[in-house]
Amino acid sequence: MQPLNIKLYDLARAKLNLNDTDAMEFVSSIHELQDHRFENLVTKEYLDLKLFGITEKMNQIDSNSIDRTNNLGISLFEKMSQIDSNSIDRTNKLETSLSEKINKLENFISEFKADNLKWMFIFWVGQMSVTIAVVMMLIKK
Repeated sequence: MQPLNIKLYDLARAKLNLNDTDAMEFVSSIHELQDHRFENLVTKEYLDLKLFGITEKMNQIDSNSIDRTNNLGISLFEKMSQIDSNSIDRTNKLETSLSEKINKLENFISEFKADNLKWMFIFWVGQMSVTIAVVMMLIKK
């Protein structure tokens, strides 16, 4: 036994009133605890290694998020261009459709005017004939 172990053994027997076997077991338990006391401690190297790993993961996540953001921006630009192209096509179709309907409406109005003018002329001729006939009857009397 080492001198320190003998001292612990003597103290265990004298102060704690342990028998020989219990005192030996007490000393061996203390040595086991002392041997294992540094096993669960974290070293600076271990922390540096873990922090470096975390930093690398954060950089990778940051890089991935930048890539995703860029891809999303490109995709959004493509969608907007497609929507813009579709709206131009629809606007052109709508303009063509409206032009056709306006042409039909203009044709209808011009036909209506011509027909209306024809009936107005017939009415005026009839009205004038009746007026001339009444005036002629009044003059003959």
